[in-house]
Amino acid sequence: MGDSGSAPRIRASGLKYQHKGARMPRVSIVIPNYNYGRFADRLFGSIAAQSMPLGDMEIFFVDDGSNDDSLERATHWATHIPCERFEIISLSRIGKPGPVRNHGLALATGEYLFCMDPDDTLHPEYLARCVNTLENTPKIDLIYTDYRENTLDGSREVGLPKFNQGLLRIQNILPSTALYRREVWDAGIRYRDNTEYEDWDYWIQCLMAGANFIRLPEVLYNYEIHTSNFSHHAQKNDGHAKAQIVLNNVSFFHPLVQEWAKDYMRGRLHSQAFQRGHIPSPKDVRALLKTVEQKVFKASGF
Repeated sequence: MGDSGSAPRIRASGLKYQHKGARMPRVSIVIPNYNYGRFADRLFGSIAAQSMPLGDMEIFFVDDGSNDDSLERATHWATHIPCERFEIISLSRIGKPGPVRNHGLALATGEYLFCMDPDDTLHPEYLARCVNTLENTPKIDLIYTDYRENTLDGSREVGLPKFNQGLLRIQNILPSTALYRREVWDAGIRYRDNTEYEDWDYWIQCLMAGANFIRLPEVLYNYEIHTSNFSHHAQKNDGHAKAQIVLNNVSFFHPLVQEWAKDYMRGRLHSQAFQRGHIPSPKDVRALLKTVEQKVFKASGF
């Protein structure tokens, strides 16, 4: 890693490190952060180690009101990664990663956009492999890869399924880490703040806007699981988060599933959350309704 030699310039949103000869970068990396400074060296070290030239990328570190050393750690790395642009934005606390990502993506100027969780790390070939695949397959708009999941108990390789529109209706088959053409963002797709499964909702929006997806069956990044993951909060609100996805994207879902979502949000006794991370299929809803009818029939004494 070499020193970029550039001095910070202050602006309202934060610190901006712009290198000479600015041009449209190939990749914009947006990193939403809240109190994850302890992971910064590992995170930025993995970006600095990318085989793709660092001058082909820009980085937006969007901090959501952290009170740890996140800003100090990012400032250190901003002068050690000679990328096209490194901007540090400090926001007042929002509390949800979706709007924080939106803020960074709105500033991005790259050909390809990429949101990265601050506790994850990229393998050295991640960006090069993803960018090259998209550049060689012009009909594809978004690419995702397999990953290594690390926990306190060990690690395992996770092979994600090949993209399937029907499967996306019942579960989120994409990770939050995926790279896509900026035209997808320019189509008006945004992360919503009314569901904790904001990634799932975002990918559905991309699909509905006509984006084509591809899975690259290679383990190219590390996903870290720990007690402060935002996903733990999402799991606690699983039913509401799933029902809101359906109501956000009604035309993507069967009418029976739409009715399930409405009933769940209304607190109807017969509407269940189903298993975690699973939006019910029409078959699931029919089975539930049949069970409810049978219970009502028995209770009536017939």
